Amino acid sequence: MTKLFTIHEDARNIPSDEVLNDDSHYLSASVDAENQDIYFDFSSPEAMRDFALNLLHASEYESKTIEHYPLISDSKNHIVNGVRLNNESSRIFISYSDENI
Repeated sequence: MTKLFTIHEDARNIPSDEVLNDDSHYLSASVDAENQDIYFDFSSPEAMRDFALNLLHASEYESKTIEHYPLISDSKNHIVNGVRLNNESSRIFISYSDENI
């Protein structure tokens, strides 16, 4: 089954309603201090999809930097910039240089 996703300039479909309304969809990012590997552990394919859509939106609409961080209040993990990180997650900083553009 093929699914197509549209990236809207106003990001109205990021996060998806499914991820927005269900706290079981999240990402946990971590860094292995010994070898500097970075791990993205998604709780569901939906969480991975919304993260990917967030990156695609940034590339399409020229967001040169993105920051994702855990935001917890009232014992609930909230969505920041289209992505929900759990409370054990490292912050994520994504950027690109436009020197070669």
